[in-house]
Amino acid sequence: MKNLISISRKLRNQQGQALVIALVFLGIGALTLPPLMMLMGSALVQGTTFENRTASLYAADAGVEQAIWYLDPANSPLIPGGLPTNIEDPPRTLPEITIDGRTVSVTLAYLAEDTYQIMSTSVSSTETISITAVVSDTYNNYTDIMNHVITCQGQITIKSGHPLVIYPSEENAPIEYYTGPWPGANELSAFYYVNTTPYDSDTLNLSDYPSGLPEILRLGPLNIVATSTSTYTLTGDVYITGDTLIGKTGHDFTLDLNGHSIYVQSNTAGNQYALEIGGKCFLTGSGSIIAEGNIFFYPNMESSEDDYIFVLSVNGKTLMQPGGEFFGTLAGATEVELKNGSITYSSPFDEYGNYKIDFPGSGLSHFWGIITWSIS
Repeated sequence: MKNLISISRKLRNQQGQALVIALVFLGIGALTLPPLMMLMGSALVQGTTFENRTASLYAADAGVEQAIWYLDPANSPLIPGGLPTNIEDPPRTLPEITIDGRTVSVTLAYLAEDTYQIMSTSVSSTETISITAVVSDTYNNYTDIMNHVITCQGQITIKSGHPLVIYPSEENAPIEYYTGPWPGANELSAFYYVNTTPYDSDTLNLSDYPSGLPEILRLGPLNIVATSTSTYTLTGDVYITGDTLIGKTGHDFTLDLNGHSIYVQSNTAGNQYALEIGGKCFLTGSGSIIAEGNIFFYPNMESSEDDYIFVLSVNGKTLMQPGGEFFGTLAGATEVELKNGSITYSSPFDEYGNYKIDFPGSGLSHFWGIITWSIS
């Protein structure tokens, strides 16, 4: 009993200690709260400043992208004063754009062939940020391949049959063991790739596109056919990653390349073909037909000397057996084999001096890479 009384007294003697502890914490809070509030306020100011600076940087970067858009030949006529073409041309001032309340001013200056300096300045009520970028065409020029009726890094073989090769001058004559610049598969693949929703079937019926075949991306093999005899026109490029058949089965049809390209990424070689164009297809118009592997080309031809068709096997051979008169250039990495038909060189230029097809160096489209990029 004595022990219980002693403990009770001790507990009663501790009354008021909680108040002391509370006062101690209150004092600590009074000392630390003002600096903490100041730190929070400073962090909020810094966060706002960082957000504004980031938005201004994005706006200035958008100005660089706008200038690159103007460099496309289709858009260059929209540049006030025209695209600068030599070092003596003054810089061009592009139309201002407004992004998130920020005014972006952009100037474009010529530095060298296919190389330009872009200065993009974003102005807001609080700050000004400028980006200076130097851009250049990222692809080499391979147009010399198109100067010959046949261009081959290997040999040119004429098999049984009666192929006829016609060219206007020795400059356009067939050339074996070509040592000039030759494009690689990776470079061409990036050049011709189309960024669109992949086509989900391994058979493409042209009759489903009476008004024209749009841009097509097929990840896998593809068989292009028609169920009605008609003329079908490419209105966009076609990019296929697998082995491809065009006009081997079904109805006869006419395919108008219309200046566009068919690119087959398949690298099938040996006695097989990455791309095979059969006799159900009647080919017309100007365009590029390119496969990384072997090509077996035996469509019927409805082209004329005003057309220019470029057939290229990047890594393999091109076997040519056209049913009619082919106008353009045949090219192959290892071999170009002719069996029959007429192969006639025609100019890749139109009457205005512009290329009829899209190929690295042809000038129909450029792919601009940023060489240097700095902020001030």
